[in-house]
Amino acid sequence: MIFDNFENAQLYYPLSKKIEEAFHFIKTTDWKALKPGKYVLNDDIFANLQEYETKKPEDAEFEVHRKYYDIQYVISGVEDMGFGDLENLKITKEYDDEKDVAFGECPSSSVTVPEGYFTFFAPKDAHKPSLNVANKTQKVKKVIVKIKI
Repeated sequence: MIFDNFENAQLYYPLSKKIEEAFHFIKTTDWKALKPGKYVLNDDIFANLQEYETKKPEDAEFEVHRKYYDIQYVISGVEDMGFGDLENLKITKEYDDEKDVAFGECPSSSVTVPEGYFTFFAPKDAHKPSLNVANKTQKVKKVIVKIKI
């Protein structure tokens, strides 16, 4: 799991050309002006733009993916994101190949992700996003860019 300010995105370009393309997609798109939905860059990269209210940790589950990396960039608002290791995940909903997701619970830590920051999750990273900060519900607009492995 990576957590950083989007201003530092270029530090991660050397990881892969697709990751560089994904960050460029985030940087060059006016997400604040767009409505929630799916936006496709190419066969390997797409984005899910979301607006929602954060929730209590007990109302969410950890998720893991096999086919995609996630870059979760907070456009407005602030949320907590839990993260843990796939090795410690106790599966509660088996992997759905079509949706590329399984759900479960695991020991975890969390990070507060404010506007202008991002997290990067690999398939080994169980993550529980969209959580309340300091037990307060927040309105969040976030883009999740999916990068095919």
